[in-house]
Amino acid sequence: MTEYTVSQAAKTSGVSVRTLHHYDAIGLLNPSQRSASGYRLYSESDLNRLADILFYRALGFSLKQIDRVLAEQPHNRAALLSEQKQLIEAHIDRLQSIRQHLITSLEHEENIMANDTKFVAFDGFDPDQYEAEAAQQWGETDAYKESTRRTKNYTKDDWARYKREADALNREMVEVMQAGHAADSAEAIAVVEQMRQQIDTWFYPCSRQMHAQLGEMYVIDERFKATYEAIQDGMAEFMKQATAANLAKHAVA
Repeated sequence: MTEYTVSQAAKTSGVSVRTLHHYDAIGLLNPSQRSASGYRLYSESDLNRLADILFYRALGFSLKQIDRVLAEQPHNRAALLSEQKQLIEAHIDRLQSIRQHLITSLEHEENIMANDTKFVAFDGFDPDQYEAEAAQQWGETDAYKESTRRTKNYTKDDWARYKREADALNREMVEVMQAGHAADSAEAIAVVEQMRQQIDTWFYPCSRQMHAQLGEMYVIDERFKATYEAIQDGMAEFMKQATAANLAKHAVA
């Protein structure tokens, strides 16, 4: 008959020597044999009992419950297992409910984050507010509705990509200004046309006439003006002139 020392039994089962000593002390798992020197020796039958103990521990049984189950096997084992199954299923239901609550909470937080990020993308401006003002000025309520329809599904990554594109276009316009080109030059018109197309792509159909009216707001509205002036002195007025030049160029064409 194979016999295992406490160290061998611990290594085989994966539990600690201390755990085996504890099981022995409380009478849950007493080794069948002792060596001549008094050391614990576990038989195959002992290890089978240890496997049962670990099985019930994994199900959530207390050590006292396990001792009772093992003592009553096989007479009451099915009833005890059925009871424990019901307890585990109830616990799973509670965990599922908690999980769903966490999912709902996370979705709520992500929506808040998306809104916060939207405003950051406009350097502190609320895009919906300015679109509403533009709609009132232009009488184009469809533009506001379309912008709302598109932006409500934008993610944090979408707004970050939009801001990268907008920042790149602003840098191009600054380079045009610093190179000494006029607002009605081909270089300025090329950049401002890309800006118009960006609005058209991300928010609402933006005609050159609408863009020119928006250019007027860049100067009239102090909040818009401050945004462009922070990028480059004189940029608000330059943008106004460039949007007007873009409209005039294509009107003539």
